Amino acid sequence: MAGRGPAPKDPERRQRRNAAKDLEVVTGAAVEVPEPPAPPAGLLKRTRDRWAEYWASPVAKLADPVSDLPALERLFVLYDDLERSNAAVKKTGHMVTGSQGQAVLNPLLRHIQVTQGEVRQLEDRFGLSPRARLSLNVTLGEAAKSIADLNSEFMSGGDDDDDPRFDIVTGQDVIGGETA
Repeated sequence: MAGRGPAPKDPERRQRRNAAKDLEVVTGAAVEVPEPPAPPAGLLKRTRDRWAEYWASPVAKLADPVSDLPALERLFVLYDDLERSNAAVKKTGHMVTGSQGQAVLNPLLRHIQVTQGEVRQLEDRFGLSPRARLSLNVTLGEAAKSIADLNSEFMSGGDDDDDPRFDIVTGQDVIGGETA
């Protein structure tokens, strides 16, 4: 009978150990949530309120307040720009007088359209709509889980009935679901 390959390495020489006994559970105090960053300067009160609401939401728990901050600030500056542009269009109307005295479409409408496209892209990156959260495979319930919840799931082992790696019986071969 032919061999089944090289002999296994000595467990002490193995570089990768998949045994759960080598893993540690993180315990201790709850993770401290830092204060939300200050909003960008010069925003309207309504936009500053939106900034505070964002940082109080469960979605903000997924954002890194350091590396994501520039893009988030850009998003809220764009929100502010849209507020101001919409107010100006409401004041001046959709049609304005052109350079030759003719009625032309307000150029701010094009600016609003372009800005809304940029806002949508940033909102999708940060999961700020139900569809964006689905595309990021994020549910708000999971986003708000504490470390204790994650550790308890890990330690419980979950349902391993369908995992074939757990079907191997030490020192025996498994053939067709039965040990040989």
